Amino acid sequence: MYISITSSMKLFFKIIGYFFLLLILIIIYDLTSIDFKYVNRNAITIDVNNVRNPQIKKIVRKADLFFGELYFKLSKKKQSEFYSQDIKKYNSLPDEIIVPPSQENLTISNGKSINNTKNWSRSHGNHSSNKFSDLKKINTENVNNLEVAWIHTFDKKGVVPGNPIYFDGVVYLGTPNNSLVALNALNGKKIWEHKTEGMPARRGLLLNNEKNSKIYFCDQLNLIAIYSSNGKYVSEFGKNGKVKLKKFCQITPVIINDKIVIGTFEPSIEFYDLKNGKLLWRFYLKEKNNKYFRYGGKRYDYAGGNPWGGISADIDRKIVYVSTGNAGFFFDGTTRPGKNKYSNSVVAIDINKKKLLWEFQEIEHDIWDLDIAAPPILTSIKINNKKIDVVVAVTKSGDTLILDRLTGKNIYGYINKKAPLSKIPGEKVSFYQKKFNLPEPFAKQIFDLNDITDISNESYKYVFEKVKNTNFGFFIPNSTEKKTISYGGGAQWMGASIDNDKGIMYVPSNNLPLISWIKSSNKKYQYYNYPFIMNILFDQNGYPGSKPPWGTVTAIDLNTGKIIWQTPFGEYEQLKKKGIPITGQTNMGGVTGTAGNLIFATGTLDKKIRAFDSRNGKEIWNYQLPFSGSSPPTIYEYNNEQFIVVVSTGSSSLYSWYGKKAPRGDQVFAFKLKK
Repeated sequence: MYISITSSMKLFFKIIGYFFLLLILIIIYDLTSIDFKYVNRNAITIDVNNVRNPQIKKIVRKADLFFGELYFKLSKKKQSEFYSQDIKKYNSLPDEIIVPPSQENLTISNGKSINNTKNWSRSHGNHSSNKFSDLKKINTENVNNLEVAWIHTFDKKGVVPGNPIYFDGVVYLGTPNNSLVALNALNGKKIWEHKTEGMPARRGLLLNNEKNSKIYFCDQLNLIAIYSSNGKYVSEFGKNGKVKLKKFCQITPVIINDKIVIGTFEPSIEFYDLKNGKLLWRFYLKEKNNKYFRYGGKRYDYAGGNPWGGISADIDRKIVYVSTGNAGFFFDGTTRPGKNKYSNSVVAIDINKKKLLWEFQEIEHDIWDLDIAAPPILTSIKINNKKIDVVVAVTKSGDTLILDRLTGKNIYGYINKKAPLSKIPGEKVSFYQKKFNLPEPFAKQIFDLNDITDISNESYKYVFEKVKNTNFGFFIPNSTEKKTISYGGGAQWMGASIDNDKGIMYVPSNNLPLISWIKSSNKKYQYYNYPFIMNILFDQNGYPGSKPPWGTVTAIDLNTGKIIWQTPFGEYEQLKKKGIPITGQTNMGGVTGTAGNLIFATGTLDKKIRAFDSRNGKEIWNYQLPFSGSSPPTIYEYNNEQFIVVVSTGSSSLYSWYGKKAPRGDQVFAFKLKK
């Protein structure tokens, strides 16, 4: 039998062939990234994460997973690598390894750790991110004479988490309506408004005090420079005032000499020319694990590790310090065996040498969503009668990391404690996790049955039935067989306030009991193996299922590592009426300290702003806001008067956990003393 192929059929097959060739070339192009700005990564990379077109990414990822699964099924070596656990080595290791304190050859202080004064020109206060004001016109003797100076209402309701800044009679902050506004510092009236493409200054703003002072911030999609006087773009910066970013940025920039520095979700730290916005170089915050080409049929990959918590800068030493998030997928680490370097870490980068100075990882191979959410704070403490410069990071685990400024060594030491292995196939957790005894933990860390709520017998019985057959303990891995109870919350993105003169830290925290579990999935070719569910453990009335306090403010002497005082933060009127002591509440606003012996705190469910006596933790003033505070209060002085500014727009996290009990809002309040 003879089949004749006509010229039209030949043309058809040619067109089909060219089409597939073109498709392959497009895919290869999209897989390829060429970037010569990285100082610690190959300029040319071929990776599915480089793909920009979402449809092509879907095709490539499905093909990648299909052939990866096939390769895994055909390779006995890869199957053994995935399913095996080195139990023999694990059992041979000691239960604890003590890492002693590092208190010799420390960085002698250069005396540049100073508090804020009249201005508040960067969110978190300054380049050190210490959120502490030397102003003391408002103090413990007169704080009860505070009154509302002004209220500004936005055009739209929505959360504004960025800490406002102040300079020369003007307050600047983002709005729920994708814009930045300048407000008169005396009356709160709008001076100008600047519209943005994305959400502006999600974590903050920076004002560079110079002739024709400028404001720098990210709107997630762009790095932007505008004039503080009128909100107009600085035309010579980037393309008419904007630099289009490769990946999201939502943190406050820092400026060191002629460079402006940001962190992006690449994840990377990026350095730009301050005058023209030209990208100078990037530092990549991931390290490829060359031991694994394929693991469990999938590419070795740890997405995440983003510097979303924030950065700080030692201007004189030309060093940038960044805190990083956890590797993704948060609770499933089966595509990323190993420690996942740079995630859950404090990282120091030497600008002059364009290289890593040091890095300190709190949690290895995190599968508990315990990232370091707040920017590191640069301060000074006394050790052996010497003033030394350190970096301080507060964490979701309730730990305080105190690291030498130049070496990254832990000042107080810690214990490497053996952690349980995971029973989930392919999940290779680290054999050890760090346990810090000093500074003393400011949040609850390990749940057990003694932690079940005691606010009533009914609540105890209700919660006991929920937790009696669950897992809990020191870094217990999640399971497909049982639910796991752990503590979450700790220190969130707002971080702490540190008095540089005294070496005392004030930190808000949450003690939230969490119930979580891993679900098995039979879905083929999904990127992550195991879907995950986590909820707050509530009693029958909607209160957290652990013993109070559920929210606290803690004062810690960083010079000794000891807690000075701890007080509940927030209260439930219903429980108070029943004679139950103040329980504290979930809080997502933050605290700011002042030299007037005051700590101003906000962000609780009860929607109040409070003042605590910083010497003993006693609450001495409060004011009922319409919505929960959204960020740490800003402190400034203008016309010889001291002002306290708080954004009252609620919290996205509180709303997701408590719904209508934590509504979103639209107001900014300023307080001053009555005349």
